[in-house]
This record gives sequence, C-alpha cells and structure tokens, in this order.
Amino acid sequence: MQYTMTQSTDDLITLPKTHAHIMMTQLNVQEGLKSYGEKGDEAIMKEIAQLHTRKALLPCDRNDTTYDKRKKALRYLMFLKEKHDGSIKARGCADGRPQHIYTNK
Repeated sequence: MQYTMTQSTDDLITLPKTHAHIMMTQLNVQEGLKSYGEKGDEAIMKEIAQLHTRKALLPCDRNDTTYDKRKKALRYLMFLKEKHDGSIKARGCADGRPQHIYTNK
C-alpha cells in the first residue's frame, strides 16, 4: 500500500510528498492485520519472539497473580508499519500512563 499526497491549492497548506509515508502508515494491530494479512501476523510474531528471546517480557498465568499485580501491570501497545521495501515492521511499547498513579518523579 503506497500513500501519496495530492497537490494543494493556494488556500491549503502544501506538505512535501516525502512526509506522507510517515503520517499515514502506522496502524494498530487490528487495522494492520486487516490491511497486511499474513505479512502483518508474521511481523507481530517476530516482534514477540524477539521480546521472549531477550527476556524483556515473560508470560505469566493470570490465575497465579494477585489482583493488585494485575492492576499494576502495564499494557503493551503494538503498531504495524510498512517499510519502503514493502516489508512489514511491528513496533511495540509499554503504556506507562497507569504508573503515574503509584510512582514518584
């Protein structure tokens, strides 16, 4: 999928076409899987495998954790992006906003 920006008129702001791919290609997992299909699924699995290999995230059974630990657990956000060569890249990050409640600066 390739995005381009159209030429604007005098009353609109003109953005260079080089910025179109930056603004429009990052999708959340649900939208990315609809758009990219199997390639998106492979990118997600590759990213998760890398996290497990580096022991950055370890799976745990929900029944083994207390209610307080589950409440303090951070959500992991993942996005898909199409690179210039047509491959799909998955990016993930922890959503740290809930930590502000119980941590000091």
